[in-house]
Amino acid sequence: MKGGVKMTDEELVQAILDGDDEAMKELHGRYVHGIFQYLYIQMNDYHDAQELLQDVMHKAARKLATFKGDSTFKTWLFAIAKYAVIDYYRTRNKKRRSTAVEDSTLEEVAESGESAERTVMRQMETESVMTTISNLPESYRDVLHLRFVEGFSIKETAKVMGKTSMSVKALQKRARAELVDRMGNEVTAYE
Repeated sequence: MKGGVKMTDEELVQAILDGDDEAMKELHGRYVHGIFQYLYIQMNDYHDAQELLQDVMHKAARKLATFKGDSTFKTWLFAIAKYAVIDYYRTRNKKRRSTAVEDSTLEEVAESGESAERTVMRQMETESVMTTISNLPESYRDVLHLRFVEGFSIKETAKVMGKTSMSVKALQKRARAELVDRMGNEVTAYE
């Protein structure tokens, strides 16, 4: 940070290119969780998502000088993640696997201060939505994650997905309808 003022992503990129290791830590911290969530939804395997996260962050660091600012840094980074997932499945020809609730749930209970029952119930609800999303077609998963989890605009989502804004709007509508259809009354956040 510059004198207590939060730097923009673009300022952090420039600071990193100038050799500032703290700027790299700051930029990494801003996006590592969101990128991991995206990868986990795409892969539905915690360990594979962790491994690919490292690859994505390493590639982004190596290619940072190629970031020209034509889009936001976040959009650029998510595009790297999207293509990493495509490459992962192309080269490994893996099928998505379902995983149980991770050990991180236990850590979350200890850290949150809320009751174990409430935390586990919340985790199960989230897991149910995530499992349903992971079983949707890839384009539906992408649009739902980018729009509602990452908060991307229609335009940013279109750029990451390589589609027009109108296509993203239509895709989002179909994805929400399919999610609601599969979940029944359980899903309201995507309506």
